[in-house]
Amino acid sequence: MDQARARALLAGERDRLEQLLKAAAGEPPAAELGDEVDDADRRNVEETGLAVDQLLRARWAALQRAEERLAAGSYGRSVRSGQPIPDERLEADPLAELTVQEEAAAERGELEDGENAVGLVSAAHPFEILADADITPEEAQASEEDDEPPPAPSLGIHIEPYNQAR
Repeated sequence: MDQARARALLAGERDRLEQLLKAAAGEPPAAELGDEVDDADRRNVEETGLAVDQLLRARWAALQRAEERLAAGSYGRSVRSGQPIPDERLEADPLAELTVQEEAAAERGELEDGENAVGLVSAAHPFEILADADITPEEAQASEEDDEPPPAPSLGIHIEPYNQAR
């Protein structure tokens, strides 16, 4: 892919991401939906917002990496193998860092000896997989913070309540 076309694709992606980030930042906080017993609607709105924010930040980081590769002259080549990424793939996703085959292997977990996954979080699996699907990370952290500290050790002083009958 020629440099001018690559610059145009990355500029278009930058504009799109800036608009999405601006829209996400301008959203009002989740309205009070549901009631105290059933706050699923509120949680759904919050969790969706968090997931969208994470995806946008991952795309923004990928955009910065792509711009660095363009400046270095390595844009359009796999960050893993150095093989050329087809122009059609870059047209579809200007932030692609791997060839289609490498991306598919990474998603299947078929990495070569000791390699770590490179690049974006998989678009097919953008959300974190939780150990307990009924408890969000925020709820787990809040429950840890709400635990009462153990009682202070006794100093050997015993105070009896004042009895007015005396």
